[in-house]
Amino acid sequence: IMSIIVYDENLLNSAKDFAIQKHKGQFRKGTKIPYIIHPYEVLKILQENGADIKTQIAGLLHDTLEDTNTTVEEIEANFGSEVAELVKYETEDKRKEYRDRKAEHMAKLKTAPLEAKMVNCADKLANLRSTWKECKIGDSFWERFNGSKQDIAWYYGLAIDALQSLSGMPIYENLKDVYKVVFGDMKLNKGNEKL
Repeated sequence: IMSIIVYDENLLNSAKDFAIQKHKGQFRKGTKIPYIIHPYEVLKILQENGADIKTQIAGLLHDTLEDTNTTVEEIEANFGSEVAELVKYETEDKRKEYRDRKAEHMAKLKTAPLEAKMVNCADKLANLRSTWKECKIGDSFWERFNGSKQDIAWYYGLAIDALQSLSGMPIYENLKDVYKVVFGDMKLNKGNEKL
């Protein structure tokens, strides 16, 4: 018997507990910052931009499939198939080379539903904001990532392109502004292969 999923504050609180458990013991790359801070930042951005509770939950759980032992079935059972689908849009195939998996992910995102794009945009914005704070330590900062600074600028350029349907929304305009601050001299989309 299928249980009816009610997207309310109780379910959001369950998602917070779930995310805390799943990301327990994980830290942001090259830091002592608990990983859970990132999904909470994504949640806050989504809330500030008027996302519904289903989308907020997907934002909280967006890295669970990729970075923890969570299964799609587990997300479906606890938070419904709609949330599971949104989280799947945030999941890359880590077995592939950096540029291949990033390009594939952004190509998929181009045709994703609005909610999936909002989650991705909030994720990118949260990541770029923390990059902006930390990259002031110098170029050694970029060594903690799988890709070079150029690769990362390229990837965020692809994301900005894939998320164009959010144009005019504060979440998207903010992402473009922070991109320019972080990568300034690397012109947006310069050298990008078109998807």
